[in-house]
Amino acid sequence: MLTGVLARRYAQALFELAMEMSVLDQIESELRFLDNLILEHKDLKYILSHPGIEVSSKKEILAKILDNNVSEISKHFLYLLIDRRRQNILTMVLREFTRLANNVRNLVEAKVVSAISLSPEQEEKFKQVISKLTGKNVQLITEINPQLIGGAKIQIGDQVIDGTITAALSKLRQELIKASYKPQQEVGVS
Repeated sequence: MLTGVLARRYAQALFELAMEMSVLDQIESELRFLDNLILEHKDLKYILSHPGIEVSSKKEILAKILDNNVSEISKHFLYLLIDRRRQNILTMVLREFTRLANNVRNLVEAKVVSAISLSPEQEEKFKQVISKLTGKNVQLITEINPQLIGGAKIQIGDQVIDGTITAALSKLRQELIKASYKPQQEVGVS
């Protein structure tokens, strides 16, 4: 089964439980904490993904590390992933859980990549435009990439709007390449 489908199923189940118990924000925060913990500590990631280490040992190590830093719900969810040898999909579960939570909050996450840093006024303008497009409140994530030359690239979920000069130049280049491959008669040479 595809890992994306699995991640959606696990996220959906955890999301429904978090909604039922009114702990949506807490669970999202704890999932983010757990994901960062595993990603930042390579030894822990190695232990959790090693097939030769007993599941009970993995849980004992985590219990000592986590102590009282996360709720029982989050702890047992991570243990469930470990029991089923699915700890490697935690990042995807977090991403899907956040998407589900943001839908409930009427919030959309948008990433804006630009060649230079945006002013607060420009950021606000992006938020307004994206809010108009989506009909939702916007959480803006900005990133700087000097290779874009100018303009901006906006990503909202799976949709990408590329208004960068780099993209325009690339498109122009492709059009010129296509035009140069036309047969001789079409361009007026006999």
